[in-house]
Amino acid sequence: MPSEIKEYIHSYLDLSKESEIILNNGNFKDYITDIAELIHENKLNKTNLKNILAEYSIENIDDIKLDLLHLLLAYIEIILDTHSITEKDRYNIETLKLYFKIKEGDFHKYCYGKIRFLCQEQFARLYLDNDISFDEAVFRVEMQSIFDLSYAQMDEFKQDEIIRALREGASILNLDTDKFPKKFDPGSA
Repeated sequence: MPSEIKEYIHSYLDLSKESEIILNNGNFKDYITDIAELIHENKLNKTNLKNILAEYSIENIDDIKLDLLHLLLAYIEIILDTHSITEKDRYNIETLKLYFKIKEGDFHKYCYGKIRFLCQEQFARLYLDNDISFDEAVFRVEMQSIFDLSYAQMDEFKQDEIIRALREGASILNLDTDKFPKKFDPGSA
């Protein structure tokens, strides 16, 4: 890869504000704090990451995958609190996934409870008025993407809010879903 492209990629990764919040509020192991400091100082690269792993006698980045997932979740939680996922946010998340070797399915496999909680928290906000706007539907798709969830997995997380909205008289057509939830009893609406 030409050095100009590497410099562009590196300069575009900017999490200084978010990583400061994480460093001030996070309760991470020392090696994760060191990695978060690299991110904060915009010094995250393969060499510096390998140096931290070596300093803590960590042979493979997969050995600390769960800790890295928790670091990434801390960042994602900050983003979700803004109720917007920007192009830069998506880029930052995908870049960190590459550095940390986070694969599709890892969030669901290792952090199911946390992502379920985060998604349900967002769905409670999104479905509050019993109607999903286009922008809210896009936000849901972006949230599904950052967690690498399938449509069925995301449907599972929003099911309770859809049932609540239907019981309150909402139209299924306004709820960003293509089917009635399995647990929904139309007679109870």
